[in-house]
Amino acid sequence: MSFAQNAADAVAPEAAGAGAVVASDAANAAQALKADGKPVEAQNWMVAAANPLAVDAGARVLREGGTAADAMVAVQAVRGLVEPQSSGLGGGAFLVWYDGESGEVTTLDGRETAPLAATPRLFQTDDGEPMGFFDAVIGGRSVGTPGTPLLMKAAHDRWGRTEWAGLFKEGSALAETGFEVSPRLALAVGRDSMKLASHPTTASYFMPGGSQIAAGQTLKNPDYAESLRALSEGPGRFYAGDIARDIVAAVQGADNPGLLDFIDFAVYRVVEREAVCVPYRGHEVCGMGPPSSGALTVGQILGLLDGFDLASLGADSPEA
Repeated sequence: MSFAQNAADAVAPEAAGAGAVVASDAANAAQALKADGKPVEAQNWMVAAANPLAVDAGARVLREGGTAADAMVAVQAVRGLVEPQSSGLGGGAFLVWYDGESGEVTTLDGRETAPLAATPRLFQTDDGEPMGFFDAVIGGRSVGTPGTPLLMKAAHDRWGRTEWAGLFKEGSALAETGFEVSPRLALAVGRDSMKLASHPTTASYFMPGGSQIAAGQTLKNPDYAESLRALSEGPGRFYAGDIARDIVAAVQGADNPGLLDFIDFAVYRVVEREAVCVPYRGHEVCGMGPPSSGALTVGQILGLLDGFDLASLGADSPEA
């Protein structure tokens, strides 16, 4: 575990924020306020996401009377298109749900799971030594069972109100007609261009004609649109149909093949876990518990800060 963590620490983090992307007037205005270091205010609801195109999708759902769970589905469908380097249908996610009426916090674990055939030596060389980070990551070896689509459906089943199929409208349309490549996506592709060029599918998509995509360029993804149309009918094709077959074939047929198989899709389940909550200055701060480290880490940080009078120091104080 310690070696894996050290190897991950050596990888540079992603750039922060999507950068300038043309979206709705409201989203553009919010981006301008953020750039000026000013708060964004709203009366009844707000959507926060890493790309304004995803924000617009969620805002449309809320404006039409949908719930936060409905909006999350629409946001995630777009994020998988415009932020493929960090969020997609083939990955996993955690969800923290707060019920404003009851005050109840529910946390759902939709993270990827290791293939059933995985062993403790999956990321070791034939000599029993730990593999290099990217030697393990690139290819099929590091691929687990996707959890995001089933998490989206689980949240919608529990808290949704809008028709499921209508939540993929923006994602499908943008994939078909094209979306504006954000500076963040372009930077990520430039940073990993050699790795992306090593696989024909990623090379043809992120470097069409041999040139890597650039910020402001229009990029289409009709295959993603088809996947969203399939998902709009329910998660069946993703977990028991042609999409699952395609994923398994890609993983097992990669140069660095993995162990993911159909049985892993068949047995995958979203798990409700106990939230981790800590008291802080008269409030209760809750988040996702293990296997996430988020709430535990935040709780420890708040515990350390609780003994300091931060308000008297001021927001600009170096001591604060």
